[in-house]
Amino acid sequence: MQQRLKLQQQQQQQALMQQALLQQPHMYHPGVLAAAMSQMEPIPSGNLPPGFDSASCRSVYVGNIHVNVTEKLLAEVFQTAGPLAGCKLIRKDKSSYGFVDFHDRTSAALAIMNLHGRQL
Repeated sequence: MQQRLKLQQQQQQQALMQQALLQQPHMYHPGVLAAAMSQMEPIPSGNLPPGFDSASCRSVYVGNIHVNVTEKLLAEVFQTAGPLAGCKLIRKDKSSYGFVDFHDRTSAALAIMNLHGRQL
């Protein structure tokens, strides 16, 4: 019971650190931010879609991207969650969507948890 409580406290601390890093990215060099976040384990939250299997998923769908966002900017934003394997932006008239592929599933889960609902 005590170990479980300690684990929950550690997970809460990690979540708070992740949130603080993302809310104040101008205070950190992007390389330092990416290195710090890639060492963190994702903590499941309400941001993960139903049926999400972090054991196999390394690709993230990104919807409702503003038409002025470039593929380079999309990659820069998602690199905060971990190293990318690739990035593809599909342009539409009023909004765009894309797919971001990570080298590991931990980074993909972290990107979903931390960037879900943010405007690009």
